[in-house]
Amino acid sequence: MPSKISAVQLSPFSRQYNASSIFAHIFHRGPVTQREISKTAGLSFATVTSVVSPLEKLGIIQRSTASSTNTGRPAGLYKCNPTYRHVLGIEARKDELFFILSDLQGHVLSQNSISYDKKIGKEGFLNLLLRETKDKIARVGAKENKLLGIGIGVAGLVNPANGSVAMLSHLSNWGSIPLREIMEEKFKLKVSVHNLAAAAALGESWYGLGRDKANFLFLSVTDGVGGGIFINDQLYTGTSGTAGEFGHISVDDHGPVCTCGNVGCLETFTSVPAIVQSARKSVSDGVSSAIKEIVGGDLDKITFSTLVEAAKREDKLAYKLFTDVGRYLGEGIVSLVNLLNPEMIVIGGDLAQAGSLILDPVNDVLKRQALEVPRKSVEIVFSGLGDSASALGSVVPLIEEFITLPLLE
Repeated sequence: MPSKISAVQLSPFSRQYNASSIFAHIFHRGPVTQREISKTAGLSFATVTSVVSPLEKLGIIQRSTASSTNTGRPAGLYKCNPTYRHVLGIEARKDELFFILSDLQGHVLSQNSISYDKKIGKEGFLNLLLRETKDKIARVGAKENKLLGIGIGVAGLVNPANGSVAMLSHLSNWGSIPLREIMEEKFKLKVSVHNLAAAAALGESWYGLGRDKANFLFLSVTDGVGGGIFINDQLYTGTSGTAGEFGHISVDDHGPVCTCGNVGCLETFTSVPAIVQSARKSVSDGVSSAIKEIVGGDLDKITFSTLVEAAKREDKLAYKLFTDVGRYLGEGIVSLVNLLNPEMIVIGGDLAQAGSLILDPVNDVLKRQALEVPRKSVEIVFSGLGDSASALGSVVPLIEEFITLPLLE
């Protein structure tokens, strides 16, 4: 587990504070010996021993099956007990709720999803969310007291200060709503709320390719296009929490109207629905393509996976679609590279299925248009977290807070 937050520097005279500091070291650096904890935490070996023993008895930490390789008698190695608490992560996507139950170290214990019609509006969405969350908590059963809290990643604008959400236009009659307050009142649990892309960036920072990166960007490309920004090991959300709306950069003054009301947003060219719609229109207009053969002539069956399959068959239409998407995406990324100078840009969501079909044109645009120094400093990769990125990331603030809580009386 990477050290994404610094160990709490608190008074050595406080048993609670020492316990928090020591647990933070074990959580992020484990398995570690007591001697290593003493050295890195700046605490006496006696102090470390007086805390480690009760933490182990409480089940918060545990001895690793491995042992130190130092000469002499092997020293015990300690690590976090990942099952000491569980967390419930939720992705509120544009037409689906996705749930995971995770342990403290991001291991997904169970997951499931439920689709909904976007026409249900605010009340229908909230009722569904509350009902399904209640069901998931009930399924934990006897382990309910182990549930640390609920993390939610939402496909909309989120104010991280109070957890209120202003959903975008895919749900009618939404308006701003205090989602965190509603969930905490209903379930009497700690709740964390983030935008989907910001949550995914948190997940990438703790469990993915961003673990060792202080400055990186996460770009989520699925039904929409969003971004999460990490600067100096911290998620940057902006003044009102809307930083990272990468998909709403205008790239064509004469382009399609976006759901946000603007014209020619990047999202209208590079989101999965936009790519699929473009393919359907081209095939319908008579462009010869293996796409039609793959779906048996039923253009409604065209999916993003269909286009990937066609491109792998060297289909010219599919290949051109991905090249165009890569070019548009690359032009947007050029601005990010020049402006923010990140170490890494992680691309997640459905677009990752396309692999080099997207990445090659993106890199071509970067070579031509980005400034040389920041271009040579950045690496563009695809996320390995799959569908769980936002759900995993949504619970990170809950775990982060837990690590710093007083653990001993």
